[in-house]
Amino acid sequence: MIWLYERGPEVLRIETRFDNASSQFELVWHRPDGSSETERFSSDSAYRSRLQSIEAALKTEHWNVNGSPQILSEGWKAAGNGSGN
Repeated sequence: MIWLYERGPEVLRIETRFDNASSQFELVWHRPDGSSETERFSSDSAYRSRLQSIEAALKTEHWNVNGSPQILSEGWKAAGNGSGN
């Protein structure tokens, strides 16, 4: 999914996805200054915990969600790998 956050003229883009090749959850930051960073998580619980802490931090830093998240056609667990999707 792609989440867009705004704070004044700044836009922060966060992508969340699952890499089937490495079996890792990924969180990709695209910052307003053009830099990017990828965080990887081997467990669903660590990934979800990180997402919750990010949401709280962004709220504290006065970032506002811009619209609904965009769903990526790729980047989610493949069927048949025990994910239930």
